Amino acid sequence: MKEKITKIADALSGVSVSTWVVLVTIFLTVANAILSANGHNPIEVSNEQLFQYVSWALVFASVGYGIWKNMSITKSAQTSDEVLKLLKQGLVTVAEVQQYIQQVKEKQNTSADQSIKTIANTKEDE
Repeated sequence: MKEKITKIADALSGVSVSTWVVLVTIFLTVANAILSANGHNPIEVSNEQLFQYVSWALVFASVGYGIWKNMSITKSAQTSDEVLKLLKQGLVTVAEVQQYIQQVKEKQNTSADQSIKTIANTKEDE
């Protein structure tokens, strides 16, 4: 018996959270339908209350989904998602990304220094 339980537990260990949510939702929906068909009202709410509950559930679901998925709208955010994807796939290393960032910063500092020198030389010529 213990072996059977262990075997079932091992088989279920790979099931995703979303699959469990769907299964529980199906079970609750079927249970509610059976109870309702037999004249029992397990969820005693008015139509207005039900509308409010469903509306709030949709609000929370949409906000939660938006936060969870981290919607990347700007081109910069989309590019950072691509960099993250490359990192996760192992096609680029963190060290390589950090090195590139450092090179860009150094280039910016050099450009800023040259601009300051150009402005200073212009003022001296006046």
